[in-house]
This record gives sequence, C-alpha cells and structure tokens, in this order.
Amino acid sequence: MAKNDDDMMGLNPTEEDAIGGSEPTEGPTEGPTEGPTEEVDSIGDSFFGADRGKEAPEAPEAPETPETPSSTGTTSVRREASKPLSDIDKAFRVMLRRAGIESAPPIGTLMRGKGGEMMAIKDIGIFIKEPEDSALRGVSKGCPIPNTVNLSAHLVKNQVLKVGSQILSAGKMYQPIHVARITEDESVQCTSGRHRLAFLALIYGPDVEIPVYVEEMSLNEARDAVVVANQARSAKAMERADHTILQAVGGNLDAEQGEIYKNTAITKARAKKYCVFSVLNRGYPAKLDFKVSLTSSRKDGGMTTLTNVENFWGAALHWDKDVQQKEFDAALKSSVEFVNAVVSAMRTSSSFNAPHHLSSMALAAIGKWYKEYASVTGEDGLSRAEELASNIVEMGEIGRERSDAIYRALAKAMSK
Repeated sequence: MAKNDDDMMGLNPTEEDAIGGSEPTEGPTEGPTEGPTEEVDSIGDSFFGADRGKEAPEAPEAPETPETPSSTGTTSVRREASKPLSDIDKAFRVMLRRAGIESAPPIGTLMRGKGGEMMAIKDIGIFIKEPEDSALRGVSKGCPIPNTVNLSAHLVKNQVLKVGSQILSAGKMYQPIHVARITEDESVQCTSGRHRLAFLALIYGPDVEIPVYVEEMSLNEARDAVVVANQARSAKAMERADHTILQAVGGNLDAEQGEIYKNTAITKARAKKYCVFSVLNRGYPAKLDFKVSLTSSRKDGGMTTLTNVENFWGAALHWDKDVQQKEFDAALKSSVEFVNAVVSAMRTSSSFNAPHHLSSMALAAIGKWYKEYASVTGEDGLSRAEELASNIVEMGEIGRERSDAIYRALAKAMSK
C-alpha cells in the first residue's frame, strides 16, 4: 500500500512533519538533560544541617567551626565525619563540588545588582505538587503555596543541581526572578525562574528574602507569560502540548472542547498536540488504560512515553483543514480504544518487552497499519488488535528498527 505523506501526520518520527516543523522522539527535549551521576536519591526531612542556615549579608557573625556557617556568611558542607548528611545537604555538596568551591557565598552576593520587591521564597508558588524526588520533596515542605500557572512542567532535581552549580560557579545570579501577583486570589506565582528559586530555597532556606520583579496579572495572563518564558528552553512533550493549547485559547484552561479544536488543530503537528492534551489532560474522548511516562527514562514505570504515543497518533489519524471536530474526535476515540487493546494483549505475553514493542518506531508502524487498514476495509482494526500485538511481540527486539521496516513486516504478517 502506498504511503500518503499528506495524511501521515508525521509518520516517521525522525523526519519533519509536513506542516509545523519537527517533533523529537525519545530524545533529551522531553525534559532537562540529566546531569552528572553524582545525584541525590535519599530523603531527609530537615531543611538545614548543622552546616547550613538561612544566612544573609546582614546576619550577625558566628564563630567559625566545622559545623556552622563561617563568619563571612558563607555556607559550607564541612561537618563531623560521623554525623550523617541529610538529603538536602547531599544535594548541596554535589553543587559545591561541581562549582569547584568550598562554600556558598552570602545570598546578597548572589543577588547583587538585582532590583525589585523583596519577598520570601516560601511566599511564591513554585511546586505544582509534592515532588517525587526526595531532596526536592524536602524543600517543598517549606514552600506550601502551590504553583497554578505551570500545568505539567514539574521541577527536575538534576536541572536544579545544574542551575545551582552554574550560579555558584559564576558567583552571581544574572537573570532576575519574575513573579505574577494573581488578581483573582492575590497569590504570587513564579512565571520565570522556578529552578533558581528551588536552588535558593535548598541552600538558604525558604524564609530567605530575595528581590523579584512583580507584575499584576490575571491567572490566564500569567499562564501566557509562562508559555512565552518557556519557548526559549527544551520542554517535555506534555509541556509542549499544554503550551500549544494555552496559546490557542489565550491561557483559558476552561475553554470548551470545540474552541480548543478550532484554535489548535490548524496544522498536522498541532493536531497531534490536540490529541495529547485532550486524552492526557481531559480524558477526552477516551482515556489510555496504561501508564505513560512523560520522559524517555521511564523511571516512573510507564509502559511507553508520551512522545511515542503522540507519534502513534501522528501515523494513525488523518487530519486536514476540512476535517471537523466531531469527525476527528470520533477517530481519536477509536484509536485510543485500539491502542489500549493492543497494549493489553501484549502484556499477556511473557516475551513482551515494552522498550522495544512500544518504542517510538514500533508505535509509529502500528499507527500506520491502523490507518491503512481502516482506509482499505472501512473498519477501525479493533477486532485485530490481539493478532497485531502477537505479531509485534514475535518480532523481538525491534526498538532500533526503522518504522517503515517494522510496518512492512507487520503488514506481511497481518495479511496471512
């Protein structure tokens, strides 16, 4: 069967979409690049060890000992060898080592030259929810205000350590922190600089005051500001979908489904973002029955990644400017039911290997078969999901094969 490039919506994830640019597969753009391996994985409840404190340049002098900050207001990790480090202290030690310094300077040194309103870090919305990482979870306990302007851009420990190490190495924070005072509830939300705030809270404590630039905004305006701020950095697949939707509806997360489709699905690439947002955020028009990871590491135990599922929809669904929402939503629902059935059948096999059988290339090939089958027979392929799952699993380690090669083998097997 001939390949129709205009209908594939980005069949081969390694190539550019026909409209809307290229989308990554399982690459580093799904989240911040993982840093060196000297990371912190254990949990500690205290914010400060005996060698860390909420110092400021004006703090009174204290005797310099191995267990307290020095009289210069710096913070170090020197302590008695027999006394265990808390997890936050371990993260602090990693950043000092990467920065190549013995101790952290006073907070005033890092923030010198910054203008704005003085504000305690704990009074700013930083964390969307309690972090899974132990060290960040400890920090979040002292920062109780939930962040409501970032939808799925959760803070990442490795990024906090990376940013913190760079700031400590430079001896100064060059970029200002931007926050919005939300007119609806008077909460203060960080719109740019959450990883830097988490670093400062980790080192100096959540009570420390720092200068921030404050602007009065509505909730929707603040969400738009986050979209603009994040366009300059790599983002996870869920973030990219969220940002696309927010831009389309002016930050209004409560927009009707019809408005979201009308303003979002205007190119093939953006139609995929509509699928991601609708199914993953709203469970509309159907929910996935299996866990999907937001990052390529799959550390949270997902069967596959969100980017891989997005590639499946790119290959499985037809979109053009004449496709109406009702028609597209019906096709999206059928595709969700189909992929749920495929994954369910795969999991019954002892030979099932998710990284291979639900890889980006495998799911793209499955999507292409699904679309071609529907084009020829007029059926959605659900009745053949179990057979397809068996054929994919029998192919073995196919994770690094090209999607077109997997598709040809699958089409041959399914034609018997």
